[in-house]
Amino acid sequence: MAEEKIGCQKPEKLKGKPEECSPEQIKECHGDDPEHPCVKEKE
Repeated sequence: MAEEKIGCQKPEKLKGKPEECSPEQIKECHGDDPEHPCVKEKE
């Protein structure tokens, strides 16, 4: 079973919780990714 990585991918840039990141901070960390990979929903 593959280990799922949950949490912030750039913890050194995190100022709070990943779900609290502003769009500007998400763009700085992840470029033009339309979704924030740090807050993927678990199904």
